[in-house]
Amino acid sequence: MMDQHAYLRIKPGDDIKVGDMIAFAILPPCLTFDKWRQILVVDTKYRVKEVIETSF
Repeated sequence: MMDQHAYLRIKPGDDIKVGDMIAFAILPPCLTFDKWRQILVVDTKYRVKEVIETSF
């Protein structure tokens, strides 16, 4: 991840298709905190459980 862009390389034979969910992390976190005023916390079924207000 960089700023507002993501790059994903998929090799032939990889088991990925449209609609699959992909998890990723953003480092350093300031890239998120200064762009998004709220971060959603989800459970293992991706249901929103909490909204965290950011301040940077």
